[in-house]
Amino acid sequence: MKTFFFDSIYNTQEFALKELSSEPIFVTSFSQEKGKGTSNREWLNADQAIACSLALLEKDIKIAHTLIPLVAGFAFTKVFKDIELTLKWPNDIIFNEKKVGGILVEKVEDKICIGMGINYFWETPPVPNAGSIFNAFQDETKLKYDAKNWAMQLEEIIKKNNFDLNEYKSRLQTIGKLVEYPEGRGWAEDVNEDGSLQIKTIDEKTINLTSPLITEVN
Repeated sequence: MKTFFFDSIYNTQEFALKELSSEPIFVTSFSQEKGKGTSNREWLNADQAIACSLALLEKDIKIAHTLIPLVAGFAFTKVFKDIELTLKWPNDIIFNEKKVGGILVEKVEDKICIGMGINYFWETPPVPNAGSIFNAFQDETKLKYDAKNWAMQLEEIIKKNNFDLNEYKSRLQTIGKLVEYPEGRGWAEDVNEDGSLQIKTIDEKTINLTSPLITEVN
């Protein structure tokens, strides 16, 4: 894995994809000038954050592509041993009921780029559901160490195909909750082997969601 670090960069995803030829590329930065959020949302830089992108060739990925977002979020929850991070399906990273991180997966030709943004400290987030892991600035070396730890765990899982779906579900707060999605609402019952979310709709039908555009109601 070839690693690059920047204090600031235009976009970690674009840089990683551009640099990738054979060896996996890992890029980290404390801030982005034009970061990408999921579903084309605007990227907001927290007071202290780390943005990461891991780019690999498609042939090196041994797990189903639909599982990559789940694996990426799950891998970061394992970075911390003394802080209990949870997940909102499929890959939002949650602490104290607030979103502190998210995942963006992009495919360009034969390349897959997995991006992650984590808020370490954010005194006054401008959106109500956003938060941070800590209530004060952290040593920057910790952010770099955590990011590299995440990338190493993620690379191992997707190259060796050793993702434990049950372990992922043990970190998931979505199961059992009433959720809303663009077509309606229902109760989240399970996560399927392909990573889709099994929903029991209010009219007692079972559907499988693949779009991450859900809102937890309770």
